[in-house]
Amino acid sequence: MSSADGRQNPIRYAFLDLETTGGDASRDRITEIGIVWMEEGACTGEWSTLVNPGMAIPPEIQTLTGISNAMVRAAPAFAAVADELRGRLSGCVLVAHSARFDYGFIKAAYRAMGQRFRSDILCTLRLSRLMFPQYDRHGLDALILRHRLGGEGRHRALGDARLIARFFHQLSVQEDPSRFAEALDALLKYPARPDHLPEEALEELPEGPGVYTFLGVNGQPLYIGKARNLHDRVRSHFYADSSNSTDARLAREAYGLEIEETAGEFCALVREIQLICASAPLHNLALRRRESNCFLRMWAAGEPPSFVPLSNFSPAEAAGLHGPFSSRQAARAALAALGRQHRLCDGAIGLWTGARACFSRQIGRCLGLCRGEEAPDAHHRRMMEAMKPLSFPVWPYAGPVRFTETNSESGRSQSLLFDQWCVIDPARLQPLDFHPEVFKLLRRRIMRQPAQFEELGGGGSLLLQTA
Repeated sequence: MSSADGRQNPIRYAFLDLETTGGDASRDRITEIGIVWMEEGACTGEWSTLVNPGMAIPPEIQTLTGISNAMVRAAPAFAAVADELRGRLSGCVLVAHSARFDYGFIKAAYRAMGQRFRSDILCTLRLSRLMFPQYDRHGLDALILRHRLGGEGRHRALGDARLIARFFHQLSVQEDPSRFAEALDALLKYPARPDHLPEEALEELPEGPGVYTFLGVNGQPLYIGKARNLHDRVRSHFYADSSNSTDARLAREAYGLEIEETAGEFCALVREIQLICASAPLHNLALRRRESNCFLRMWAAGEPPSFVPLSNFSPAEAAGLHGPFSSRQAARAALAALGRQHRLCDGAIGLWTGARACFSRQIGRCLGLCRGEEAPDAHHRRMMEAMKPLSFPVWPYAGPVRFTETNSESGRSQSLLFDQWCVIDPARLQPLDFHPEVFKLLRRRIMRQPAQFEELGGGGSLLLQTA
């Protein structure tokens, strides 16, 4: 039976602990699994098994856990217990201390089998920090001492699972019930499913990066977003404590949900921009407002800068342009800031008209071009030097490049082609429209991680060849 906020009532908790060959889920393996179940404050069962990791257990780990290579030699491999484990955890909230560690190992073990594992999780380390912020240490050993949990079975999977369950039960009976419930709600964050979304829409979401689209009653896009973790981000739109007006509208208007997984966050960002530009979803107002984007062109001495709308912009012919700016107002604000910093004349930068001294001169900030006290050529040289940080950059490669992003968890790899700051359509090998947001993302990534970009060569720019 489900409550109004989507939770199964009552909640069945599975307190889980793992022993492993080390701390890296991509390299190390599980050696033991221990689970304690609790429902309505009562322990309802226990289960544990050794697991053959298929690799040697380091001596220091053997000393810590007491699990030797000989003990796991005849134990089942993870693949042999995977179906049983999935069944035992089904329908439960998985509870672990430093849950990211245990959950990460479980997901990695299933992923190695070509399977996906997902569960609602609760971290008792975070719960302790939330309930007892006055303490600095919240490791399991600190909790054992502070709450007098006993220490039997420490560093074995079932023993540690029992200690975690004991800590949880102690909080539930000794702490203020409303405060404890609030802490659980804050950590679990169950979404309230919108009335019109299919029941399974928020349940089978992948946990990797990608793009999502909420659809309206007629299938029209309402909102497109990107996420590092699709499962968490999509569900966050429907948390009961959300005060976002877009989330409230989506809860009323969403009838469908489409998901597109990507290899990483950068590919998701680029894909989000492409989809928003192509479909103009109702509630993505910020990225839809492309018509206001513009550039500045600087002319000779004595001529103020002029605005170049995005519709007249070509990256291949961008020499001498500055920007992009989100609007003419943003461009004027940038000019005003440079004027103050470099003591430029308001009239020369297009912010003042009239024959009398500009405002900056009246307050002593202009060197006097508007009063004939500074030579036009000298002022123009200073202005061009001041504008350099805003210059539209030259494409830093001889031609197109390939960007490749790989997800170490999923193994998914994805490539994007770029030329002259534009995404290239891989089917037609032609650049798509220039988009300021793609340009900004791409420029930052090239500056920070140039090794991810591979020059393709082939005789120059595709954009110049196909424009």
